[in-house]
Amino acid sequence: MGELNEKTNAQKAISYYQQALAFPFRMEYSMEFVQTYNSLGELYHILGKYDSSQLMHQQALGIAQKFNYENEIAETYQGIALNFMLQSKPDSARAYLQQALATWIRLEDRLKQAGVYVNLGNVFLNKANYTEALNYFIKAEKIYEGPPKDSHGLSKALSNIGNIETILGNDDQALDYTQRAMELSKEIGNDLSVAYCHRLMGRILRKKTSFDKAMSAYREAVKIYQMRGDKRNESETYQSIGNIYYDLRQSKNALAEYDKSLQIARSIEDPLLMGYAFSGIGFTWYQLKEFNTAIAYFDSSMIKAKEVGNRYLIMDAFQVISNIHEERGHFHEALKFHKFYSDLKDSIVREENRQGAEEMEAKYQNVKKQTEIELLKKDQQLKNVSLQQNRTTQTAMVVAFVLLLIIGVLAFNRHRLIHRAKRLMEIERMRNEIARDLHDDMGSTLSSIHIISQLALKENQAEPSTKYFQRISENSAKMMESMSDMVWSISPDNDSLQKMLSKMKEFSAEILEPKNMSYRFQGEETLNGAVLDLASRKNVFLIFKESINNAAKYSEGSFVDIHFSQVATDLLLTISDNGKGFDHTRVQNGNGLKNMKARAMEINAQLNLESTLGQGTVLKLKLSIT
Repeated sequence: MGELNEKTNAQKAISYYQQALAFPFRMEYSMEFVQTYNSLGELYHILGKYDSSQLMHQQALGIAQKFNYENEIAETYQGIALNFMLQSKPDSARAYLQQALATWIRLEDRLKQAGVYVNLGNVFLNKANYTEALNYFIKAEKIYEGPPKDSHGLSKALSNIGNIETILGNDDQALDYTQRAMELSKEIGNDLSVAYCHRLMGRILRKKTSFDKAMSAYREAVKIYQMRGDKRNESETYQSIGNIYYDLRQSKNALAEYDKSLQIARSIEDPLLMGYAFSGIGFTWYQLKEFNTAIAYFDSSMIKAKEVGNRYLIMDAFQVISNIHEERGHFHEALKFHKFYSDLKDSIVREENRQGAEEMEAKYQNVKKQTEIELLKKDQQLKNVSLQQNRTTQTAMVVAFVLLLIIGVLAFNRHRLIHRAKRLMEIERMRNEIARDLHDDMGSTLSSIHIISQLALKENQAEPSTKYFQRISENSAKMMESMSDMVWSISPDNDSLQKMLSKMKEFSAEILEPKNMSYRFQGEETLNGAVLDLASRKNVFLIFKESINNAAKYSEGSFVDIHFSQVATDLLLTISDNGKGFDHTRVQNGNGLKNMKARAMEINAQLNLESTLGQGTVLKLKLSIT
């Protein structure tokens, strides 16, 4: 009866399961008790009652371990892991999932392995490690595609890949994956998966500014969650609807949706959801310029965020409160909260770097341990060989030689793996330290100079100090922009061409739109996900930046065409405008052109600049990539 009511009436299903557990425990029904405890744990998880869910899974685990039910032990590990994941405890979640995965690998159950891969992908997704998350989702997809094909698991894997694609900005690909997942979910009647696909489509359509369609998708998800009694997801979906109204500047509607989310979050006593709801309400009051009310809600958001250790919500609150004080002209308070924001951000960066180093060290220790185990196994084999007295001396010598050869190969591989792991860890650490140090040593200082200079301008109107302080403000803003470009080019997170293209589009909009110049990007689909090294990425972007600046300042044109293509291993970039052009003989000694040529030479690229008076200018850059 509990199983029959799981999909339609969660509370009724819980009642039946509790009645089942009220019967005296008997050894011959131990498996049924384990399954009932796990079913209760899953239902409490859906209702957002994570403590109750954890208790049920722990009860199941105790019985399963007592009777050595390996399948049920692994299932229970996954249930416990999912609770830890939604309680913002990714390390604990990952540890339990790894134990479950080891069991399924030993039992050679590929579909169960795929399920763990999906959950591990979600753990890395919550840690913003999108590359690792995508790897796990793709592993799951390959298994679910079969043979034999598992439509239920495949729909889950496809929707998760769609989620990663939309986070990475590939909205069309994300929509394709989500629609495929939706069709599969409807075919098999998986309501929760259908609801998730509706939410994901809502997120994608919101990014594409199709607000009516996004709203409709979210409303469909709400209907399903209400029918299933899934309070947590219902609350999250109301927040998403509130975000659309916020984008449309329909503040009254946004506040109403955020309040629905808040009331549900309170009913299930979920501090993280409450924190996000308070934050959304705070942003809306900030949008309405009701600064005191906004600060009050951000204070509430910070209280809830501290309960669950979510520093990102706290960082958002500090940043907005700093902005509020700056808009009010309270520059001392603005500077104080900006420092809170900066210190917290730096702390998060340091911890992320520490965690990255710990993960690398763990991988190194795992390689070391596995190598030692292999060596011990071979050593045991040698001892066993020595006990076989009936073997001839010749056979013993041959066996010893083979074993020594194996040990030599393992030792060589161990040395190579350790050396490689250390080198990769050192390279990653150096790159992150460079990016972090630039931010620590320059970013905070320049931001503080900027705010202080504004304060000085407001408090001291006497000449000539005002003029000098104005120059300080302007120069610090330029230095902040230059530092931002430098940090962006150094960070290993920006190695892909897609990240560089996003940065180029952002820069083009900032420079050309104020000049009433239109522009067009073409050929992005031909780049095939190639990766540029640090030097190439930096110099290509700076050449592009110089060319766009020149077009905006000197061409007097109305249109810039930016075209990318990849031919074999060559990246081709062409930038052309319809401006007045120029005479090469008069500008060939200009610093801008010299700098572009020098940057092209530095990365062994070919740079050609063609211009004719009255016919515009064309820049062509050809760079070999791998």
